[in-house]
Amino acid sequence: MGTDGGNFEIYRRGGTTPDISLMIKMVLAVRSFRGLLDERLRKIGQSVSRMETLGAIMNMPDPKSQSDIAKRLRVEGATVTRMVDILSREGLVKRKPNPDDKRVKLLSITPEGEKALREIFTIYDQTRTSFLGNLSDEDMAEMHRLIDAMMATLER
Repeated sequence: MGTDGGNFEIYRRGGTTPDISLMIKMVLAVRSFRGLLDERLRKIGQSVSRMETLGAIMNMPDPKSQSDIAKRLRVEGATVTRMVDILSREGLVKRKPNPDDKRVKLLSITPEGEKALREIFTIYDQTRTSFLGNLSDEDMAEMHRLIDAMMATLER
């Protein structure tokens, strides 16, 4: 593995190494899954971005602010603000002032938002099952172990 920029010549030639190939395959797998899921969610007027935002709001402990959601999703605050604006206009998310800080809005899922999430997660479950269908429990356990190790390295 070239850490001194030595891999550039490999890239220029269109070559690869086992670690480069692995990273490319991981990125392509995630992009392919996300693309397929987005395509299926569009049929019900939803998207992966909407699913991620609604899911984060639903699953985070209270109180939850837009900045909390942005941190969880690892996106810019402005990105979450735009999405919450849309979801709020559609009646899927409710904003209320934080009693401790009036500048901060706290978020919750409305009953209509919960209904949308049920539809979204039905499609997500079907798509995930077909995507991972060829993997054994042992394969998935090993992938968990490996990805956890990679994530631990990134979080240091």
